[in-house]
Amino acid sequence: MPDRPAGDHKHGGLHVVISHYRHCPAVLQLRGIDTGNHHADIRHHPVCFKEGQAVKILVCAGGTGGHIMPAVAIAHAIADALPEAKILFIGTDRGMEERIARREGLDFIAIKALGIKGKSLGNSLRAAAVNIRAFVTARKIVREFNPAWVIGCGGYITGMVVLAGFIHGCRCAIQEQNSVAGLTNRILSRIAHRIFLAFPDPEQTFAPHKSILAGNPVRKDILAAAKDTDRTNLLILGGSLGASSINRSCVDAMKILKDQGPVPEIVHQTGTADLTRVNRAYEEMGLAARVVDFIDDMSLAYAKSSLAVCRCGGLTLSELSRTALPAIMVPYPHATDNHQMKNALYVASKGGGWIIPDDHLTPERLALEIRIRLADRDGLLEASSNMASLGLGNGSERIAQEILSV
Repeated sequence: MPDRPAGDHKHGGLHVVISHYRHCPAVLQLRGIDTGNHHADIRHHPVCFKEGQAVKILVCAGGTGGHIMPAVAIAHAIADALPEAKILFIGTDRGMEERIARREGLDFIAIKALGIKGKSLGNSLRAAAVNIRAFVTARKIVREFNPAWVIGCGGYITGMVVLAGFIHGCRCAIQEQNSVAGLTNRILSRIAHRIFLAFPDPEQTFAPHKSILAGNPVRKDILAAAKDTDRTNLLILGGSLGASSINRSCVDAMKILKDQGPVPEIVHQTGTADLTRVNRAYEEMGLAARVVDFIDDMSLAYAKSSLAVCRCGGLTLSELSRTALPAIMVPYPHATDNHQMKNALYVASKGGGWIIPDDHLTPERLALEIRIRLADRDGLLEASSNMASLGLGNGSERIAQEILSV
């Protein structure tokens, strides 16, 4: 994807980058919106959605699918509950947001913004200058779109957009996908009116009176996924960007399992880098395996599988919870604040899966774990029930209901 979408337009003094795939109806209306008193303080008063009045909701997220897909799921849930609602998605001009918004039929505006974490001093200063301009742009968009709610789902763009909404007087909400809050959400929690959590918050990182344990919003196809009565596949999720340690260990573990007896049919998402190598390895072993860099139909993959091997991002575990699929969990060791390990510990404590730390991941250990779990049919069914009872993937409807009822 290019750094900037092709369409660079001005609407009533508002300079924004508009998704190039079609003119955005929500944006085209910006010129004529009467925003009234932009400085009226409505932050402590309920939003009244009057009959016949268009409800406007702004959602924002950026960077990774773990932030973007919950924002998309919330947008769809609100649209399903209130079809006349006008929903606008704001993201960065550098990530996958535009492509996903295009695919999902959402009105989208890209703002040029840059992350600062891990950059040199010079690059940090340049990023800060870009982000100041991004904040000014966010304020213009919010002022002219005039949404009732601004909902942030993570990524550095969220900080600018939610703050812009707060200054304008919008009600603001944030959604935290993991058991450990990211820096942006920790800061924004001070001004948010609602904080939607996927995992319990026993340490009360967020104010309890504003927090709602809703679960993560997951995609509509996952919500509608039918459970296959004969779930036998082994689903290996090496990640859309790849997880080499999982890919490598799984291939070698399959060699061990093949020498010990029958191996279940395998669906293996490798990411791009390992696709050819993993596919060739399974072919040489003569194993029935579907190897892809990215699984387009995750609902079918979940429905057909009895066990998963995966990383432990909040969204992945929430989709597994929604589809009652237990997992051998291998937390990414370099995740911020070790949040993947903490996500996995919560799931394991409730009996929904089993943990192998990344530095303990060997083919022998993984093969043993897979063999034990698949051989214990009753234990696998119990873990499936436990995973479903976590309710980690129930957020879409709950969040939409809360937003539209206030």
